[in-house]
Amino acid sequence: MTGSIIQELKRRNVFRVAIVYIVVCWLLMQIGDVMFPALLLPEWAPTLLIAFLILGFPLVVVFAWAFELTPDGVTRTSEVPEDQSITADTGRKINYTIIAVLALAVVLLLVKDVVLPQDPVPQTIEVSDHSIAVLPFKNQSAGAENAEFFAGGLHDELLTLLSRLGELRVISRTSVERLDGELTIPQIGNLLGVATVLEGQVQRAGNRLRINVQLIDTEAEGHIWANTYDRELTAENVFDLQSDIARTIADALHAEISPAGEELLDAVPTRNTEALEQYLLGVQHWHRHSFGSLQSAIAYLTRATELDPQYAEAWVALASAYTSAYQTGAMTRNEYVRSTEKAVRKALDLNPRLGPAHAQQALLQWALGDLSGAEASFLQALELDPHDSTTIGEYAYFLRGELRPEEAIPLLEKQLVDDPLSTELLFQLGKAEMHAGRPERFVEIARRIREIDPSTVHGYTGAMQAYLWMGRLDLGVEWFARSLAIDPLDYENWAHAALTNEQLGAHEVADRYMRRAEEIGPGRPSVLKCKALIHLNRDENEAALNIARYALSNNLDDRWGSDLTFLRIVRDAALDTGDVQEVIGLYRDRAPGAFADKPEITFDIVGYAVDVILPLQYAGEDEIAQRIIDASMAWYERHNPARIYGYDTFIMDAELFALNGQEDLAIERLRNAVDSGWTMNWQAFALGRNLESLEQNPEYRNLIARLESRTNEYLDNWLSAPYVGETDLRDQSAK
Repeated sequence: MTGSIIQELKRRNVFRVAIVYIVVCWLLMQIGDVMFPALLLPEWAPTLLIAFLILGFPLVVVFAWAFELTPDGVTRTSEVPEDQSITADTGRKINYTIIAVLALAVVLLLVKDVVLPQDPVPQTIEVSDHSIAVLPFKNQSAGAENAEFFAGGLHDELLTLLSRLGELRVISRTSVERLDGELTIPQIGNLLGVATVLEGQVQRAGNRLRINVQLIDTEAEGHIWANTYDRELTAENVFDLQSDIARTIADALHAEISPAGEELLDAVPTRNTEALEQYLLGVQHWHRHSFGSLQSAIAYLTRATELDPQYAEAWVALASAYTSAYQTGAMTRNEYVRSTEKAVRKALDLNPRLGPAHAQQALLQWALGDLSGAEASFLQALELDPHDSTTIGEYAYFLRGELRPEEAIPLLEKQLVDDPLSTELLFQLGKAEMHAGRPERFVEIARRIREIDPSTVHGYTGAMQAYLWMGRLDLGVEWFARSLAIDPLDYENWAHAALTNEQLGAHEVADRYMRRAEEIGPGRPSVLKCKALIHLNRDENEAALNIARYALSNNLDDRWGSDLTFLRIVRDAALDTGDVQEVIGLYRDRAPGAFADKPEITFDIVGYAVDVILPLQYAGEDEIAQRIIDASMAWYERHNPARIYGYDTFIMDAELFALNGQEDLAIERLRNAVDSGWTMNWQAFALGRNLESLEQNPEYRNLIARLESRTNEYLDNWLSAPYVGETDLRDQSAK
């Protein structure tokens, strides 16, 4: 009986139909595996397909048993006479179908495994080193507005989260974003010194979000773990997704998550999806640090805080954008203080454990003159978030600014181990080396920056600053021009390039650069300062004075100390008229510590202290003037700022000696500066009133003649040097 049933199953081609069905099902599942992710279908779609195929199998088998294909069509098997049955012919056709389907299966396998990217196959690979580089997520969202920024924001947030978990050593964002796309996984591992790499792809379509991630061993190139996350695009889902990925990575690398890390994983910074999107876009624009991108960043982040005023991270990011705008000259000091105070206060009220919030508070305290408070805030920020490259760079900036570059250098070098391709950290290292008396190192570091990213302006402004520090105005303006070709909206660099060309004697070039600066940044303190100094250099004193009075009346100042320049111009005019009481009051308002019975001189006020001495002497206030001279000299001897801030502060020492009647010592300081190569800003000091007691000294006049000769030599070098860039910004008529 059993044998007869099997024979009948064969005769009716049930087995052949079953085989065809199974092979076709397999083909459909393989096609679905490729197409479902591309179509951004939900996670349950493959399961639904398999369920339908399983349910279809018994139906197909029953159909093959109950029905037969005849010349007249499909007929019930029981109604077909045995002598008229063509099941044998149908069976041969089914065999051909099986062969064809199997051939198609082979083709599909080849396409899937060779042509198309292979899905990661999880393997069990033991990795003892808790180090990881999270590569920038690939954006696979076709046509979605701001999709690239959104993918970058998700990558950035995941990377930041991982870096705060505890045992993991995570390569910073700036380095992984600069990796050459042609590098292999082992090459990335060797370059960054990591045992694992995380790759990811982001797809966004409407309100759906899909992220594919895979963790790869850099030595064996084997996949440690892989997964696909398919969620509705909500803020809660994004944070849950990031936490899931972070936990899985920590487990895969056997890294223990700290209690603080567990809190971060459970946190939901905002439940407003639009606020999150604005935040992600704003942070990505902030990372670019150009004038235009910073304005976009501020707009996006402001919108994020409006959508969710309780979003602490957005307030911190907004404060960071304000800081960058101030540091690049896009905001005045007063604008920066007013805007940042609100953002920092709000962030800390909402979450006092945010390390970057304390870092922004530190920078604000520094700007307000609270040095001890600033350092305490920096140290608290680093305690909460010890691996934050941005905070470390800002603290190094603070240390350098406070005449402690030797402390900044090891801090930066240590962080560069985890962020070896960070052009920002390298730039800060170059500045610290320069302020430590090694400007030639800054030239080398600037070259390294350009090798990493030829499009970043730091590689050009770094070389420019180093050469100007060394007194090489010709090379300085050459690199000024190169930097302007990289970031043509930097009105601050246009203004300072105009002033440097003026100091070289390239007056027509200076005029062209200044016109451009005024077009881009009209009324900005740095632009007004440089324009006023150009007027002074041309003996157009009234024009310079009008600018200075306007700036002071409107309380204009910036990070370059424009206020000090404006005040000096007004001071010198007052010295000519003898009406110095009002200007003395202006200095008293800015540096009250200098007027104490025991003057308190700090780096922030030493410039004001030196400049008020002459008005006090004119006013007959010799006792106060002498106290300030003695205190300023003691401060100078204690800190030796010339070593840190170059020849300009070296000349300040000469000014103090001249104001104190010690002419020989003043000449000695000037001679040392000239012999060492000083050229930058010499006209300003020669024209300045603090050295007026030396004007009849033959040695002083000889030093001025040497400076004029050197400047003329540099002018010839500049005008004959080949310009490197797309546009020749020099005035060709000057050749």
